[in-house]
Parts: sequence; structure tokens; C-alpha cells
Amino acid sequence: MSIERVPIIIRINTSEIEEQMCNKFADLWALKYKTIKGKPTTFISSNPFKHRPWQSAILRDTHPNKVIEKSRQLGMSEVGLSEVLHFLTTKENVKAMYIFPRNQQMVDFSKSRIKPVLQTPYFLDKVDKTMDSVTAKKILNNWLFMRSGWEGATGEGVDTDFLAIDEYDRMKDGVELSFQEGLSASKYGYMRRWSTPSIPGRGVNGAISKSDQMRYIWTCEHCGTKQFLTFDDNLIQVNPNGVNSATQEIADGTFIIGCKKCKKPINRMGIGEWVPMYPSIHEVRGYHISQLDAAWISADSIMRRRFSYSSKQLFHNYVIGEPFASEGIKITEADIKASIRLGREQVARTSAYTAIVAGIDWGDISYMCILGVKSNGVVDLLNLHSIQDDSKIPLKAVTYFCAILRSYQPNIVVADAGYGADKNSYGYTQFPAAWYSCYWTTSKDAHSKTRFIDQWNESSREVTVDKTLSIQRVLHSIKGHLIGLFPWCEKIAMFTQHLKNTVIMDEESDGLVYSRATRVGPDHYCCALAYGLIGVNKLTNYNINVNNSTSVEFI
Repeated sequence: MSIERVPIIIRINTSEIEEQMCNKFADLWALKYKTIKGKPTTFISSNPFKHRPWQSAILRDTHPNKVIEKSRQLGMSEVGLSEVLHFLTTKENVKAMYIFPRNQQMVDFSKSRIKPVLQTPYFLDKVDKTMDSVTAKKILNNWLFMRSGWEGATGEGVDTDFLAIDEYDRMKDGVELSFQEGLSASKYGYMRRWSTPSIPGRGVNGAISKSDQMRYIWTCEHCGTKQFLTFDDNLIQVNPNGVNSATQEIADGTFIIGCKKCKKPINRMGIGEWVPMYPSIHEVRGYHISQLDAAWISADSIMRRRFSYSSKQLFHNYVIGEPFASEGIKITEADIKASIRLGREQVARTSAYTAIVAGIDWGDISYMCILGVKSNGVVDLLNLHSIQDDSKIPLKAVTYFCAILRSYQPNIVVADAGYGADKNSYGYTQFPAAWYSCYWTTSKDAHSKTRFIDQWNESSREVTVDKTLSIQRVLHSIKGHLIGLFPWCEKIAMFTQHLKNTVIMDEESDGLVYSRATRVGPDHYCCALAYGLIGVNKLTNYNINVNNSTSVEFI
């Protein structure tokens, strides 16, 4: 008996499957719907300028907490925007918050990057034209908000499902903290931070150090060595005569991006793979990507920019995508121990010191440094004090410090003005001839009045100083062993850590490179010492009187 075979016809709706795939994977969605300057998104291409294979996996990754440490000009802002827009067009009743360092950057990005994308055919029926401003856009039944992250209260009271922070290191420290409650209430709770780094341990580098640290691994086509690219290992000079040191010119073909083992060129038009350096860490997903990985940026171009950058730190930050800090004035434990020359802490004024100065840094925990100045200008750190404030006991910290200071009979007390208005008012009543409030400023102008000379106002009992210069004075004084310390103890250990946490970093604004004091952890004793040295400089006229062997008249 013959069995008749009946063909079975299965109709597959490929467009429906494609749409489902796009809804699930942000990189596929970007390829189909997202444009960049009017051109389609690409990840893999024979055109070096469009070949960015490392972007795809970052965009597809749905880990709730992603952080990206990167060089400039790698298109990561477009990757971030793509993920935000994919989220808003594939989810229901959600809110996304996109944060920029400054308000003008937010306005420019909204007008030049977001608006053109939302005018493409895919978005025409999705954007509510009546709810379309520079800072807020309604897409379907979802919202995109854009804000400047410079103010600490940006996220207070805001519930959001997706937080994107562009150029994280240019924000105020901990800008994401005000959003945590809003994110925790969301079933998504996505947080995305990306930035060029600044100094080790700060901002994006501090965040990525706590992640699984994904690195883009290239396989050498010549010897098979797998490696991620670094400036020291993979930027190789192949023309020994190609660099003119006098004119700082580099001949074409002088450098290559090569294998660290066989020294032959790495094919950056190929495709590498993301590999975690710490696969056991799951809380934070971290990516590092550099211009070394970009096929359209030559090794010669990278080296030419090394010559053109006036700041070594900014070259490493912007071009190599790595944090950098000069070792010159980084404080070490050895610096501290080499400065110990007192037998013990001093608990009162003695005849050995012509003047006593105190510096105070107010906060939830307040810190005080007490300095003794000898007639020859030598400065010793006599004691350190800290106290936890208590909301139930008004002015607890300042009352405590004033009680301690009475045994020292201070000539000058310089206290933080920014956090301690009420505390300083009380301090004036206790030491009316000695107490001053100090205002920090960070000057970008080399000709600023506060750049080199502290500005004292005797009628208001205030002083305004350049913070960076004041902190540099502290670091140079400690590094040069110009301040005598008492023996190692718990107080000195904390003092040491606060100094080690203090770093001078370079920043760039409108083409102007300037230095700024910052921190990678608690720095309160360093600030208190800076306030104290401001007072010492007033008494000794920056040590000019002492150096000129003239009499020093202390108040």
C-alpha cells in the first residue's frame, strides 16, 4: 500500500522575527533604526572609519550596572544614546534620565544629536510633538529627561528606570547617588556610566576597578598571541630615524600598532573579543576601550598628539583612555616618616613657638590641625583632632575645638567657610582677633588675583584663596619635609591616608589647560592643613620676612 506524501508548508514571517530580534537586542535595533549624522549605524565595515566591532557587544549587554572607561572620539556617546532610545521604544511606561556635565553640553547634545534622530521616519509617529523640549521628550508612553549633573541635587525626588551619565569624571563626585532610590524602585534599574578617565581611583577608573574589567582582546595573525592593546606594549617604532626631536615631527610609517610578542602589525580591521579580567565579579560590568583599538587612528597620529599635548595626563586620559597622575607630589608613607622630628604631641602652647595657627575643615566629621611656628619660620604639626557632629547638640564640633584651642592661645584660626557658617560665627565670639573664614576658588586664569596671593578681608574676617595652589603648597611642604611631625600613631596614620588621597589633576576647558586639586578618598586633614598653612603664610608673609632675616611680628 503506497502512502501519499503531502508536503507541509510552513510560512515564516521573517519581518516579525526580525522585529522581535531588534526589540531584544539593542545593537540589532541600532543597525536597523538608529542613524548617526544622517548615516546608518555600522559596527563592522571595510571602511576603517565605520569599523567599530567592539561597540556591538557593549550595546547588546543588558547588565544593570555598566561602566565604560574610554578614549575620546570612539562614539561611546552614540552607543549610550542608542541604548537609551532602544529602551524607550521597546518598554512600557518607563523613564530615562540622561546626564551631562554642564547645562550647555546638555543643550548642544539635545539639539545636534538627539533631535535629528527623532526626526527620522522610524520615530515620526512615536514622538509626542507637544511634549518635545530640549530637556524632556515623550516617546510613545515613555519619557526621556536630560539634565546637567553639576548640581548635586539633580536626582533628588526623581524616579527613573534608566540612568545614563555621559563623561562621568567631569561631574561632581557621586552624582549618581541622588538617583539610587529612584533606580532601586524600578524593575529595570539600569545605570550606565562612561567617561574618559582622569586620575587613578577617581570617577570612572574607581568604578571600573570594582568591576569584572572587560578588555578587548586581539589575536595576532602572525604568532597567535592574544592581547589587549597598551601604549607601552603595542605602540612600536619601526623607523628608527622617523622622529625629529628638535621639531617634534614624525614621518609617516614611523610607528605601528604591533604585537607585543612578535612586533608585527595587529590587524585592527579584524574582530577581537571581550574577555573579563576578573570573571568572578558580577556586581558591575566594566569595559575599557582605547584609540589604540580604533582602525581609523594610526600609531603615527597617536604619537603626534603625544607631542602636541601640553599635559601628559590629558594625553593619557583623552587618547589612551587611561588614568594618569604625576608621581612628583604624590605623598607616600616614607615622606611622612621622614618628617617626624617631634618627641610627642603638643597639648598646649610652649615658649618654643612664636605663633600658633589652627586650620579647620568642617563636615559631618570635622578635622583640625594645630601648627606651631618658630621664630626662624620652621613649622611643626603639634596635634590633630577630629569630632563627629551631633544634630542633637548644636555647635558640638566648634565648641569642642574652641575648648582645645584655649590652651594654645592661637594667633590665627582659619576655618572652612563653605560648610561652617554657623560654626564660624561661634568661633568669632571665642577668638575675635584670630578667627577667619576661608573660601576656596579654582582659577583657570593665570592672571587671577587669587592665583598666587591669598586675598584677606580684615573687615569681614574672610580670606579667599586658590584651592589648587593651597593644596599644592601642602603637598610640596610635606614632600620637602618642611613640616615637623610627631611620632607615628593612629592620628598620623589617618593624616597620611588623607594626604595620599589628595591629587593634583589637569583639566581642559575651551582649549585652556589648568590644574585642579581633587581627591580619591577622604582628604579632610589635608584641607585642614591647607587652611593652617594659609594662616602661616599670613603671619610670615609667605616666609619672605624670615628668609630676609627681618623681624617677624605676630599678632
